[in-house]
Amino acid sequence: MPHFTKQQIRRQNIVTLLVIAILIVSGLIAHGWFNHELLPVDADDQTRRVVVIPKGTTDKQAGTLLKKQKLVRNAYVFDYYLQTHKTQGIKAGRFYLKRSQSTPQIVEKLQQKPATATNPAE
Repeated sequence: MPHFTKQQIRRQNIVTLLVIAILIVSGLIAHGWFNHELLPVDADDQTRRVVVIPKGTTDKQAGTLLKKQKLVRNAYVFDYYLQTHKTQGIKAGRFYLKRSQSTPQIVEKLQQKPATATNPAE
């Protein structure tokens, strides 16, 4: 069995601690970025936008559609959030969404019954 000097063991411990610190900092940065991407695109924009989700639309396609309409910051984050927080699938239909809604609020809305022409406030 090889014998290590105290200096070698100390150097190994320092490298191990640095790697652990880098992993922790990287995780915190990724977590902060992900949470930022869940925020509303424009918290001050109360304009309602009509979004039509066609029947058979996948979660990924819905994220791309919402990103194109500037309702979510990141289509991939939307898709991931939907996959991890889905209580039921997103519904097809017409939805009235605002840029001031966060991704979690939009996901919740898309899992509910779509708005009707007579009651767009739903």
